[in-house]
Formats: sequence, C-alpha cells, structure tokens
Amino acid sequence: MALIDRVRNLFTPAPTQESRGYGEDLAASRFAQVFGSGDGQGGISPQAALEVSVVSACIQKIAQTIASLDVDVYEVNGDSQERVDHPLRRLIRRSPIEGMTAFDFWERVVSDSYLYGRAFVLIHRDGGGAIESLEVLDPANVKDAELPDGRPAYMNTDSEDVYLEEEVFVLKAFRSQSPINAHRRTIGLMRSAESYASSFFTSGGNVSGILKTAHSLTDEQFERLRNSWHSRNHGPSGAHRTAILENGVEFERIGTAPESAQLQQARKMQAEQIALAMGVPPALLGLETGVTYSNTEEQGKHFATFTIGPLVRRIEQEAGVKLISENDQDSLEIRFQMSTLLRPNVKDAGEYYTRLIQAGVVSINEARERLENLNPIEGGDVHLVAVNLAPLDSLMDEPEEEPLPDRPLPPDPDPDAVADPDPEPDDPTDD
Repeated sequence: MALIDRVRNLFTPAPTQESRGYGEDLAASRFAQVFGSGDGQGGISPQAALEVSVVSACIQKIAQTIASLDVDVYEVNGDSQERVDHPLRRLIRRSPIEGMTAFDFWERVVSDSYLYGRAFVLIHRDGGGAIESLEVLDPANVKDAELPDGRPAYMNTDSEDVYLEEEVFVLKAFRSQSPINAHRRTIGLMRSAESYASSFFTSGGNVSGILKTAHSLTDEQFERLRNSWHSRNHGPSGAHRTAILENGVEFERIGTAPESAQLQQARKMQAEQIALAMGVPPALLGLETGVTYSNTEEQGKHFATFTIGPLVRRIEQEAGVKLISENDQDSLEIRFQMSTLLRPNVKDAGEYYTRLIQAGVVSINEARERLENLNPIEGGDVHLVAVNLAPLDSLMDEPEEEPLPDRPLPPDPDPDAVADPDPEPDDPTDD
C-alpha cells in the first residue's frame, strides 16, 4: 500500500472489529496525529504547521527577507523625492516599541500573517496624535467586532479591549486566509510522511505486522503476549533479534517497506508543493540537486519580484494609510529598498553602474550611497553625460567643403647653378 493510500484510508471508515485495550476513537486519533489539534476553525494549527520543516523554512525565508530590507520615509513632491528625518523613521527602522528591534518587529508581523492569515499591530499615539510606539498583538486573541454605530472594530479577547479600525495596522495574507489552512491537506500529507519515517526508524526499521493464532486467548494471555513481543522485538534494540513464538502463534507482515511506499519521493513532492504554495523557489530551500549559481540567482530574482515585491507593496500601502496622518498622505510615503534583492553579480553590477553614471541617470555619489553604502566623495554630486553623441538629424545634411588656405609656393631652382659631381669630404681636423 502506497503512502498516499495510507493517508486516504484515514478518512475511510474501518470495519467494526473486536478491540482489546483501545477505548478511544482510532480514526479521530490518527487524524489529530496527522493534521494537528486544529485552531477551532477546522484547520491545522500554526504550531503543528511549524513542525513541518519546509513550512517553517518558507515562512522564515519570507519574513526574514522583509525584515532585512532598509525602510525609510520619503517626501514626494511631483517627480522629485527625498528621504526625510521623520519621527516615524525611528520606529520602523530601529525599535517600534521598547524591548523589540525593527528586525524582530517586521519578522513577527510577516510570519503572523502567514500563520494566522492576518497580523495586528496596535498603534499607540500621544495626546497630539503623534505615534509613540507600535505593539504587535497576538492574532489568536484578536477577533473582528462591530461598534454600536456599525463601524468595524477589533476586540482583544484576552483583555476585552476594543480598538477602532484606524488604531490597528493590519497585514493580511491573500484574501485574509492563512496559507497553512488553505493548503492544510498538502501540509497534512507532509506531516504524515514525516511521522511514518519517524515511526519506521524509531522501531529500528521493523515492518509492522500481526500475531495470529487459531487458539482463543484469555485477557491475561493477550496482555502477556503483547508485552513480551513489544519488549523483545520492538525498537532499535530488538530490530535484529530472532523471535521465538509458542502455542502456534504466527507472525504475518502487513506493512510496506519505505522503498515500496516511495517515502523519499513522496516527501520531496509534498515539500515542493508546499514551497510552491508559499511562493518560495525550491532551490532557495535546498530541495533541488545539481543546481548552478546562475539557476539559483534567477530563482532568487523570481522570489524577489513575484513573492517579496507584492508583499512589500501591501505593507507600504497599509502603512501609508494607518501610520501617516491624513494631512501628510499626499506628500509622505514609506518605502522598502528592494534594490539589494535585485542587485546583479559583481561583473554585471559594474557594467550596470557604469551605464547609469555615463547616461547621467545617477551621480557617482548616488551610486556609492544607494547601491554600495559608501561615503560621498568631493565632486561626486555632478551628473555626467557622454559628449560623443549627436542628434540623428544632424547626420543627414552634407557638410559644405571649405576652400584650402593660401600657402606660399617654394622658390624656383636657379638654372645657372651646377651641382658638384664629386664633392670632397669634410676634414675632421678643420676645427
């Protein structure tokens, strides 16, 4: 029986049979072992999902990538933009609240949105409306609420506090649904494969089976046989022991070896499916073998463009609405620097910087500061442009020929002068 058939059988009612020593619902117990205890919404719990290595790796990769990006407050005036030293800059770059760094803050916010579907940040303001701190709330305790006048709000079930919608920064996952719940069956299959592998190696590689006999056993004999078999022939210490059976008892194998169940292939396939659902290329998780540097680089750019880019845009827009006052929303923006993720290799970067500088797009100091984090140099703020270029229409006109300048002609030779046919050599002693 293949591994996927084993998981499918979890949902197939088993035939009624006599059971000794088992008083619980076996099907429900096995379902809980595979999919976790749930979160009260019919889905897999975040704690159970994080026990799956590929789920934890995907969420960690996405959250830490966002947390590692530089973020600033920009003042936008038409086509011009400039970083400003706004009070909000300290909160989003260094420490949003006492005891938490900005890296931990963004990592927690992004990971909560993937685990719970939404992340909640309570905005603390002073009497003048300025933001003093940003507090991450436990999403398991935050529920949707409604004020008496019909306005939406949020309730903290732990403290029973009610917050207005404008008081909470909310980062939502796709359609506000946690990816681990949207793909709980795929994650459940992965947990099942890991559980099977753990059980197989914990039992010392023994394949499960049944002990059968034609005789009817008393309860005492049943317990004695079960305990004896388990203590002597189960686990790593009993993996290679010779079983001694008596009174016509026979052992019949009913399990399937991992090779027949294609355990490794099943685990790899499920891991790739989870990575696909999370938007993380398999090469970034070490799931692909034989990859080259160029392949990994291309997958990294794909990850930055199609996974990190939309998530960053979602954060920036929510921050622009909730963290910037209404009067400043037309002139101030919060932006993450994505250039570090899309940076090419050293050779391509050198050519890229050279072209930008020669075309006058950026100055030398702008390239040093924004692209390489280097200090400015004297005279580096001047924008340069190549001077050996000309408009195309100037080449269509034929240039006019200029007359040659008048030059004096050399004098005519004297016709009466006769050349000496045999000149005498100079005497070196005539000095």
